[in-house]
Amino acid sequence: MHSNFNPSEDLAGNSDTMILGYGSLRLAVSVQQQSGNKMIKLGSLSAVLLCVLASLSNVAALPTAENAVEVIPGPGLPSLASLGLTSADLFKKVIIAARDGAPQLSKRFTDFCQTTDLVNRDNAIACYNYLNALGTTACGVDTNIDFCVAGDAHIGGSSIVGRHVSSYCRDVATGALWIINNCNINNRVEGAATAYGNGDLIVSIEPWSA
Repeated sequence: MHSNFNPSEDLAGNSDTMILGYGSLRLAVSVQQQSGNKMIKLGSLSAVLLCVLASLSNVAALPTAENAVEVIPGPGLPSLASLGLTSADLFKKVIIAARDGAPQLSKRFTDFCQTTDLVNRDNAIACYNYLNALGTTACGVDTNIDFCVAGDAHIGGSSIVGRHVSSYCRDVATGALWIINNCNINNRVEGAATAYGNGDLIVSIEPWSA
């Protein structure tokens, strides 16, 4: 990022203001005329720029195609390209609220949070967004499976009945959303929950290990 302002540049015209371009930001800077020379109030300008730079330093950069953590679908699940998505897209999406009126689930499992090895919540949200985008695509599991990996975060699935179980991927995403919403410690999460409407399929968010 650099300024388009050149202090030595002559100011054309009779305007008593000039526009200073700083990246996508534009500032109106007052100009004084003294002895026929247009002079900028550099003291005021410096103070303004310092305030602007301080503000910009506190703004987190939005993910782009170049710097976004890669979101990796699990085995057999659709690619991001086939959905018209990029990893950066999944980091920009805002998660939706959990659905109300969830059906009664099996009492064999109680959703829980962990604090053993927390992962980045934003990475987990990107995987949630991917699974939610799959809609009614089947997310099935025999014993254990990887549904999605993003950075240090891994959304996986397990069957607790010793046989193949399956749910819509959006319902698996809803299980992950419970963890994201309820197990957040300083933007880091870890835990396990049932898929929406399926007490036999356990969704987990935990660290990824190849």
